[in-house]
Amino acid sequence: MSEALTGQGRGNIDGLVLRMLVRKLVAKGVLTQDDVRSLLFDAAKRMDEVGSEQTDQAAWSMVNEDLAPTFLGRN
Repeated sequence: MSEALTGQGRGNIDGLVLRMLVRKLVAKGVLTQDDVRSLLFDAAKRMDEVGSEQTDQAAWSMVNEDLAPTFLGRN
């Protein structure tokens, strides 16, 4: 199904749904912004960009500059 959606020019629907779900959970108070940042840090820390896990500093930079604004609705 995602291939059909992508083929129709709708882009990455999975990512969009995930971001909307996170925003809705924050709005309802199920997750705090700090919870989201912590989850994003854990994910960023495990990213294999240069052959090994990210340093804490690089992971936090990724969270603060790219991921958190996207997931928390500031972009």
